[in-house]
Amino acid sequence: MVKIYADVREKESEVPKYLSEMGVTVVFKRLEMGDYVVAEGVVAERKSVSDLAKSVFDGRFFDQLSRLTRSADKCFLIVEGGLERLRHLTSNYKAVLAALYYSSVISRVPVVYTDGPRHTAEILRYLSAKLLESPRVLSAASIPRGKPRGVEISEWQLYVVSALPGVGPKTAERLLRRFGSVRRVFEASLAELASVEGVSEERASFIYRVLNEPYVRRRTRELSAFTREEKAAGGGNGRESSS
Repeated sequence: MVKIYADVREKESEVPKYLSEMGVTVVFKRLEMGDYVVAEGVVAERKSVSDLAKSVFDGRFFDQLSRLTRSADKCFLIVEGGLERLRHLTSNYKAVLAALYYSSVISRVPVVYTDGPRHTAEILRYLSAKLLESPRVLSAASIPRGKPRGVEISEWQLYVVSALPGVGPKTAERLLRRFGSVRRVFEASLAELASVEGVSEERASFIYRVLNEPYVRRRTRELSAFTREEKAAGGGNGRESSS
């Protein structure tokens, strides 16, 4: 079942209605950041072209970007409506385009363009369904790509905790702030892990199992076993018998 969390302010838009028509369970709640949560730790901020322009000029846009990148493991921006409308909305449309470039390149918040509310709903449903089918994709993307090069202790602590399943840098920081050290994170109970923002009960359960279950090495068959089977199948000497 595909489930998407929507901020209560999104009740005024048509996106939740279209999501429901597509069979998505929409849960309204007051989100700390963003407008939609399509999967755990994956947040979408939706803006119409006119709202985008207003938010850029009044400064809200960059504040929202900052909060998204600080709080969400993964986030993206949905711009609803054709950008050609910008020329009709403001003579300083290049400033809005520059803000979008800043989002994609500097803040590393991808921008997704849609035609309207229905198209937005289709994108949200698609991403939520894909992440539900293949949660490992999100977990793999959260793993640090390389070890820290310096000797900064905090960087190594974030690196170690971020290697836990489904834990990105933002969640790792919340875990470390909550428990104080890597050791305390690893010693936390299931209930303590699940109480941290961004960690669901299911994810907390898996993390707890990874940290506490005994290591059992996967058994692999020796190459010699396969060699013996091949020899047996070929008559014991691996050569064709003469008639």
